[in-house]
Amino acid sequence: MELALYYIVVFFILQEWLIPILELTKTGHMELILLFIGVCLIISLFNVHFIISWIIKLAYIAWFITDVYEDLSILSTDGLLFLLSEMHYNIVTVFSGRWLEITDPFRTFLFFILIWMLIYLIHYWITIRKTIFYFLVLTIFFIATLDTFTEYDGNYAMIKIVLLGLIMTVFLYVKGLIVQAGITLQWHKYVKLVMPTILIIGLVSILGITLPKSEPIWPDPVPFIKSATGQGDGVEGGNGVSKVGYGTNDSRLGGAFVADDTVVFLAQADSKQYWRVETKDTYTSKGWEQSVTTPTESVYFNLNEDINYSIPTGTDESAKVAHITQINPFDFIMQPYGMKRVELNPDDLENHSEIGLIMNTNTEKIYPYGDNKILKLERYSVVYSKPSLLYSQLQSEPSVPIDPIVFEPYLQLPDTLPDRVVDLANDVVRSAKTPYQKARAIESYFARSGFRYETDDVAIPTAGQDYVDQFLFETKLGYCDNFSTSMVVMLRSVGIPARWVKGFMGGEIVDTSGGLKTYEVTNNNAHSWVEAYIPDVGWVNFEPTIGFSNMRSIEFDIETTNPEDELVLEEEERTVEELEREREQQPTTKENNSNFFVDFIDMINKNHILFVVINLSILVAGILLLISRKKWLPKLYVFMNRNKPMDETNFETMFTKLLKALEFKGFKRKHDQTLQSFAKEVDSVLGTKKMSEITHIYEQFIYGKQQEEIDFNKMKEIWEFLINRRIS
Repeated sequence: MELALYYIVVFFILQEWLIPILELTKTGHMELILLFIGVCLIISLFNVHFIISWIIKLAYIAWFITDVYEDLSILSTDGLLFLLSEMHYNIVTVFSGRWLEITDPFRTFLFFILIWMLIYLIHYWITIRKTIFYFLVLTIFFIATLDTFTEYDGNYAMIKIVLLGLIMTVFLYVKGLIVQAGITLQWHKYVKLVMPTILIIGLVSILGITLPKSEPIWPDPVPFIKSATGQGDGVEGGNGVSKVGYGTNDSRLGGAFVADDTVVFLAQADSKQYWRVETKDTYTSKGWEQSVTTPTESVYFNLNEDINYSIPTGTDESAKVAHITQINPFDFIMQPYGMKRVELNPDDLENHSEIGLIMNTNTEKIYPYGDNKILKLERYSVVYSKPSLLYSQLQSEPSVPIDPIVFEPYLQLPDTLPDRVVDLANDVVRSAKTPYQKARAIESYFARSGFRYETDDVAIPTAGQDYVDQFLFETKLGYCDNFSTSMVVMLRSVGIPARWVKGFMGGEIVDTSGGLKTYEVTNNNAHSWVEAYIPDVGWVNFEPTIGFSNMRSIEFDIETTNPEDELVLEEEERTVEELEREREQQPTTKENNSNFFVDFIDMINKNHILFVVINLSILVAGILLLISRKKWLPKLYVFMNRNKPMDETNFETMFTKLLKALEFKGFKRKHDQTLQSFAKEVDSVLGTKKMSEITHIYEQFIYGKQQEEIDFNKMKEIWEFLINRRIS
């Protein structure tokens, strides 16, 4: 009955193994698989002879496979022929090394064998080892891994497993003590012994579930691990540590990110560019999403056809060409400011019947399209001509006021935006008169107000906290997403339409031959910035992030006597190269500090062969140590206890270790054998009376009252003699 209760608990724990496996693999017939687990546990419970046990289990597996996959009877000729053909084909396939070609029925057969082996292992742990610790740890690790890296929610399963496992551990531990002492207890006394511990487990569990939890104090490494191993797009809901790079999900911003110098594309151009990819218009207080404003969200362009979208372009006479080579191909076009059209080499057109461009009219993200699908081009060229903006036009009062209805998506702000954000924005632009002056005031506000560029230790807004409000008033440190989002919100707060822009910037020069510079753009160059609508001019790009340079092309056609205007002119006239050099000379921040997870993954990537060899060596060494433990473990016992004095506090423990060392060497005490009988058996083999002597003293120590008469130094000598004698 006691063993049956253990197996009922094991059944429920195994059920928690089975549920996520079947859910994630979309496998049915859970009730039949659970029935197989029940059959195996019942066979183990009644200790059925292994031949009968094998016949029952194999018959069940055969019945399951024939019934589920072919709807045949196991007793029919067709059913038997199906099983034989499946086994023959898959055995040949396995021995041929074609692992991916094994069939679903054979995979099911292997799955049942795995359950069979697992239950045998559990039976051994419970009946022989009197512990379920290893099974409990494996189960927790399994559920935690699935909960972390898949959509499976393991919260309830984890609580259930830990409670059942701890309660069963208590029963087995007490059972082990009873067996070791060689006594028997009535069931009510047994329950009375374990009840206090079970009550403590229950109380602690209730407190753990109901009490409030503090926020995590360390960045979550899981998002980084997932992005480092290629899962997701490098953005994990804004929580924890993200891997830098272009991603599609910006609904939750915040948290630290780690560097990634993987090359994304090469750009041959005359100068550094901001490579625009897409815009987003809806700020949610936690991040960015894109609204759908029209039923038709895309427009088609032919290759070599001028692209008509919201960004102004320059004249055809000033047009230039940039050649893009995508090392890590994306399915979108990199857009320099002033882009006119996209061109392909004739050789690249041969493999496709027709290639054009599709532009999402909401995000202005442009995709190459051909053969009825979105393409990933390895090479293409973009023709662009940056517009030259007149400074007088930027600084002038708008001829027509901004229509809030037309620009409604770009003036949107969440209802929960704190008032102090709006008050701050109005305070920053207090002395500015024109929209451009207001935009410039907000753009330069961050550089003169104590903000700091930072990639580590970047805060994540809590459930009721606004992302921009947290950055502006609490942390004042972050990276491009913090600066750009804050500027867009502040612009909208003072009535200037603005949108959030994503893409890449800059890159490192790796070649200067052929009249063009070749820039190597990596994931580290992924960036976000701002576009604001200036009346009579159009959408103008702004760069609020500290240490980064804006790349507006402005023609300064007026003079000014205002000192503040002269400072603005001086900043606007600086070249991109000068600003880049200034940024490189700035003291580095914590973004260059080593991160444990980054260093660890980089080390693995750079030395993956060595890493595999080391791990295989550790695995082989572990297996050899496990196999040879009967030889080295007794020696380890002697070594660890050689300098430890034997006294009242550790005599019982060291005697137990002596029994374990003898068990490793083939002396195993029978279930109903007394200690004295076992000692005489050991002495008869070793040709000594030492075992009987130390056993007599041990029983006297446990059950008698003469501890003060024991010569523990002599007991230590006998202890070492017996272990060393058996080793030899």
